[in-house]
Amino acid sequence: MELKRKHVVGLAAIILGGIAILFGVVYGFINQKIDSTAQAAFAIGLLGIALFGGLEVDLLTRALKSRQARYGAEALVLVVVFVVVVGLVNFIVVFNDRIGPVPIKHRWDLTETQDNTLTPETLKVLSELTEPVKVYAFFTRDAFNLEATKGLLDNYKANGGDNFGFEIVDPDARPTVAREHGYTTDGTLVVERGDQSESVTGATESGLTNAIVRLSNPTKRIIYFLGGHGERSIDDTGENGLSGVKADLDVINYEVRSLTVITETLPSDASAIVIAGPQSPYTEEETKVISDYLANGGKAIIMMDPPALTTAEPGAPDPLADYLSANWGLTLRHDLVIDLSQYVPDIGQLAPATLSYGFSPITRDPQDQRKVAFFPYSRSIAIAEAGSLPPDVTSVSIVQTSRNAWGETNIDSINAGNPALEEGDATSPDGLSVVATAENITTKTRLVVFSSSSFALNVFKQQGGDRFANSTLLLNSIKWVATDDQLIGLTPKETVSRSLNIFTNRDLAIIILLSCLLPPLLVIIGGVSVWWSRRRNA
Repeated sequence: MELKRKHVVGLAAIILGGIAILFGVVYGFINQKIDSTAQAAFAIGLLGIALFGGLEVDLLTRALKSRQARYGAEALVLVVVFVVVVGLVNFIVVFNDRIGPVPIKHRWDLTETQDNTLTPETLKVLSELTEPVKVYAFFTRDAFNLEATKGLLDNYKANGGDNFGFEIVDPDARPTVAREHGYTTDGTLVVERGDQSESVTGATESGLTNAIVRLSNPTKRIIYFLGGHGERSIDDTGENGLSGVKADLDVINYEVRSLTVITETLPSDASAIVIAGPQSPYTEEETKVISDYLANGGKAIIMMDPPALTTAEPGAPDPLADYLSANWGLTLRHDLVIDLSQYVPDIGQLAPATLSYGFSPITRDPQDQRKVAFFPYSRSIAIAEAGSLPPDVTSVSIVQTSRNAWGETNIDSINAGNPALEEGDATSPDGLSVVATAENITTKTRLVVFSSSSFALNVFKQQGGDRFANSTLLLNSIKWVATDDQLIGLTPKETVSRSLNIFTNRDLAIIILLSCLLPPLLVIIGGVSVWWSRRRNA
């Protein structure tokens, strides 16, 4: 009777111990931590196992001496070796920048779009840090992007060395620290260098690196979008607006303002001005103000739509276009570019698409990434020969169409749906220029001229997303004219969403069968096969 009671107690101990350990594992997994409750569960489990071992010494001794035990021991050794190897590999991967006297900073990024790899521009900024930079990341415990942010900051730390540090702060647990550093909303990053700081909403590489650069060069960047002539509006969230451009500039910490009335001078605090597709010509007086601004080292982005698509009277003078031609050698032709070989199918032959980029910091990223740019409803740009320009002025084409494109001057043929290359239409063996830059090395003036404003519209940004180079070209152009060359390449990355679409119950059944039922079934079949083989050979 006493022996039977001992067996019952031992069995109860091992069962309760197993339940306690299982509870501790599940509890720790759900709460993502091993607190006192989980530790108590593990302790009870180990106590139950120890009690079972003490009560069932004879049973365990016999079991360990059996043939099955020897086989089990061999299997256990193999499992332990495998676990140790896997653990060692994981240790090296996780702590590879902290092993030995020489840091090992090699990382493997196996994502399709290199989401976990810092751009060369960011690496350059980090390598040139001369003062310590510290980032305070304010995240509540349950913030959905906490781990992603920590991974990004770890990447910065691995490449920034002693001059870069960060701290994750829970504003609920440490409200005083949050107030001291200007915490506003969950997910805010506060970047500090010396006694200066910048706030970044949303943990992105472009936002964080731009904040570091701003602290290194604290001059405020203000971009003015001119208005008053029917230009595209940065406040327009509709299909024909430029609110998407404004959002991109906000992310990289540019201050964007509208200027609807041009007075005798343009604002002295302007890092650059943007003229986005005026529907009526600028006056002589307004053009003079813009000319004076550029003559004094100003910077500008100018998008000029084909006259046929504006409200301007046919043949009406355009002082701004005349100024660009006379002073910068950039003549905007009165045509519409048509390309029958390379175009966006959803829009048509009036949306030439291209991979033909000139040599420029602006086009380096699209060229390296082989991204297509397209320019709906654009006109062609004629660029004067170098000898006909002042010696300190350089004007070059940085985006060209295919060699099959031409500038159609017969608008009626376009409306009738049968455009054709005719005498007088512009062509070029190198393709027609649709984007050009101009620079004066004496005054430090920089200018980018786009032959259309449609390429930047919300509708095309929403449809194309990160597949096309349009947004990158415009943002890089703004950075270039604003002399933020070191920021070129830090265009906000589009997050690629990947999901498994399950449309029917049959699809779900197949997935469950292949992932949940098939593996254990194969193991069972293998085990039965081994048992049967041994039985036959016995």
